[in-house]
Amino acid sequence: MGEGCYWNWYKTYIEHDRGINNYFGLYGTLFHETIEKLMKNELFEWDIKQEITTGMRNFEFKAPFPAMGKSYEESIHRFFDDGSYEQIFSQYKVLESEEEKIFDVGNVKVKGFPDLVANHDKYGFVIADYKTAKKYEGDKLDHNLMQLYLYSIPIKEKYGKYPDHLVYIFPREKGQKEFAYPFEIEKLERTKEWVIDTVAKIEQHTDWKPRCEMVDGKRDFFANQLCNSRCNCIYK
Repeated sequence: MGEGCYWNWYKTYIEHDRGINNYFGLYGTLFHETIEKLMKNELFEWDIKQEITTGMRNFEFKAPFPAMGKSYEESIHRFFDDGSYEQIFSQYKVLESEEEKIFDVGNVKVKGFPDLVANHDKYGFVIADYKTAKKYEGDKLDHNLMQLYLYSIPIKEKYGKYPDHLVYIFPREKGQKEFAYPFEIEKLERTKEWVIDTVAKIEQHTDWKPRCEMVDGKRDFFANQLCNSRCNCIYK
């Protein structure tokens, strides 16, 4: 959503202007939809290769660099061809997938679609998410995990308990692709505070400083090439 750019957040979630997509957004959607179809028996293993090839051929946007596009295409095929998909998902007993959740955090209304809620052979009751980026680490991991902590709110309401673990699956990683993080109630409370504080800052903010101007003295790649508001940002 343009982390650090309140203007893009305001456009997307207050004005409901989602702007335009990009190659990586389309790629992530294709991966999610392929998984969902497999789980619902709407797609079978012998159809996966053609499904992905056709899907990527019809992308409205191309990768920023040809070599990058080739790498991404090879990695998604590899995930389904080399046994990674079967090995990982054989451990899950699926309870729900991509179901809409609408819930409150303080006076903030939140909507989301958890990729997967399941019982895992090793990690117990989990909320899992598929990410086609590189594996998150450090501050980026802590920041992005807040999404799964938010999903734990409606999941607790439905199932009567919080998850044992929050799980990320990174299909483009070589080697280990599945990473589990123990659920901590303190981090959920900090996430709630962050949401309330962030929305308050956005609603009160008047001096917008968009991320696309400069980040550490350099033009920001995401904001200038991938941001969904990149073509209609009045501050750029």
